[in-house]
Amino acid sequence: MIKAGYSSVRFYGGAAQAMATILKPIDDRTKHLDYFLSQCHRRRFPAKSTIIYAGDKSDSLFFIVKGSVTVIIEDENGREMIMAYLNVGDFFGEMGLFDNLDSRSAWVKAKTECEVAEISYTKFREIAQQDPKVLYFIGEQVASRLRETTRKVGDLAFLDVTGRVARTLLDLCKQPDAMTHPDGMQIKITRQEIGRIVGCSREMVGRVLKTLEEQGLVRVKGKTMVVYGTR
Repeated sequence: MIKAGYSSVRFYGGAAQAMATILKPIDDRTKHLDYFLSQCHRRRFPAKSTIIYAGDKSDSLFFIVKGSVTVIIEDENGREMIMAYLNVGDFFGEMGLFDNLDSRSAWVKAKTECEVAEISYTKFREIAQQDPKVLYFIGEQVASRLRETTRKVGDLAFLDVTGRVARTLLDLCKQPDAMTHPDGMQIKITRQEIGRIVGCSREMVGRVLKTLEEQGLVRVKGKTMVVYGTR
């Protein structure tokens, strides 16, 4: 167990049908998502390519059919912070549907090779009038992300760097690309990327990982890390 700040962090353990399985509970979601996807334009992006540029005109909504993406914000000096990883079944680019801003506020980049379904706001609003259930799907995700953002703000305010890194490792163990390991879960990520999630330098991340390894909580070899006891 890692104790940091106010809390203790413990290491613990057809496309529409796939989407409906992820977006539980399963009711008639397959039908609604099938109709939504039939109205979208499919696009493919190679890993590490940019799907949305901050500052671009905000006029379309995206839905991840395959792969995962990274949501990034950048300050005026070009420093980046990773806000979220999104996976199959997640919407992104939805904020412009609900506010009056006409430009994107974040970058979205393909973490892996991706297939996304894209639909214009205008067409989506037409669909939502015929099938309001799709608005509920988006509302669920917006609420979930707001809850996660609130948690992250709390982490930044109340957890020290060790606690934030530990929390991030736990979160990464729940991502679809995490692999099971006899001693826990195995993830691959650079120190620089962890730093962009928790808001510190890669050197600081390296020191924290060394401390966690000395405490017998993780094993680190390059970008590969085994987080013990997380299965």
